[in-house]
Amino acid sequence: MGKAMKFKVVLALFAVAGLAACGPGPKNDASKPAAARPAPPISTAPEHETRGVIASVNGQVLTLDHDGATAAPLAAGRTTFQAYADVLAEAPLDPGARVTFKFRKAAEGEGWELTEMRGR
Repeated sequence: MGKAMKFKVVLALFAVAGLAACGPGPKNDASKPAAARPAPPISTAPEHETRGVIASVNGQVLTLDHDGATAAPLAAGRTTFQAYADVLAEAPLDPGARVTFKFRKAAEGEGWELTEMRGR
């Protein structure tokens, strides 16, 4: 083998070793399958019930025009709620649909989360 050929082989080995050392890097939660991600914390806040109309649906975030719940305290008006698949599976999701729903204070942050929703 000539000097030029040995140099190319050595250079190729260094390149492969360098790429192998880099690896894919650290993985964040977004790269994990949904089943592997930790579930959001479960709220232990009391549930409240009221009725309203669906204003909009954006994935798992619903905006509802509602009658409010004084025990919550949540004044009548328009509020955004986080909803999860189990709640959305049986619920009407068309804007304008009249619904009765249960909700509670979210475990994290200042928002609200739906625990049940059905057509009325």
